Amino acid sequence: MKSNGTHKHAILATILAIAALFSLATCALAEGTETPLSYVVTAEWLKANLGKVLVVDARAQALYKGQQGHIPGSVNAEPSYFANMAGKAGDPKWHTVADPATLAKKLGALGIDGKKEVIVYGDGGDWGNAAWVVWILRMSGDKSAKILDGGWTAWRAAGGKTSNTTHTNKAVTHPPIKFDENYTVTTEWIKEHLNDPAVRIVDVRSDKEYSGEIRPFGERRPGHIPGAINFPMDRVLTKDFKILPEAELQAALTPNFPDKNQVIVLYDTAGVRSAFVTMAFRLAGYPNARNYDPSYQVWCADSTTEIRQGPNP
Repeated sequence: MKSNGTHKHAILATILAIAALFSLATCALAEGTETPLSYVVTAEWLKANLGKVLVVDARAQALYKGQQGHIPGSVNAEPSYFANMAGKAGDPKWHTVADPATLAKKLGALGIDGKKEVIVYGDGGDWGNAAWVVWILRMSGDKSAKILDGGWTAWRAAGGKTSNTTHTNKAVTHPPIKFDENYTVTTEWIKEHLNDPAVRIVDVRSDKEYSGEIRPFGERRPGHIPGAINFPMDRVLTKDFKILPEAELQAALTPNFPDKNQVIVLYDTAGVRSAFVTMAFRLAGYPNARNYDPSYQVWCADSTTEIRQGPNP
């Protein structure tokens, strides 16, 4: 009898230990731990869950309303909807995410309440519009926001239904927003940490943009931020514009960025491509990957900043 009682106690202890581990895992997910499952959904998954989630089409309005249509029930909100568009390219706040109060109103107008799961899609070649929106949502506390892997092209390839009817959601009140500072940095922060060995600065533009050979968006000065390494966005993408499978993503990142706890700051021209790569880093296990939202268009327009040209940091 004593042996049987001891056995029961052992079983109970094992059950309690498993429950504790499950509780810890649940807490980690609740706190927004980013993994492939928590960040990306497939077209097949969205087909099966279309009526249970809120869908945002981050493509240009002309595409949303175009002949091919859009995913049924999706609302259209291209990146400029979420951005401060006052002024012109190069101004300190141009095309950066709107202030928290304004953003909360804009999200509420789309029907986003911070509770219901949000799936955002764009399309290949749009510089990662959907990822920029998901980055904004997650930075704003909406940790269930996810991206449709492969976007519109993947949806069509999977035989997803389409609609030509403009859809709107009932406006709701989004909770007050306080940005999670571990998702972003400012220009002043970059200046202060430019020579900090604990920080890696990464330019995700093409090699010719990085070197200063081309200025496709009319940047005021060609080149890159001193010390930044070049790691183009396409290194985390498949040929059909999906995020690399997990093993391939790890193989692409780990040799270049062995310390997963290091602060890694990513930038491009206006923060969109770099938001995509930032989220790719985070789902690969880099919790301190941050997007420099103003990016190079602001850095190079600031007369007090130094720039470098050529292929080297």
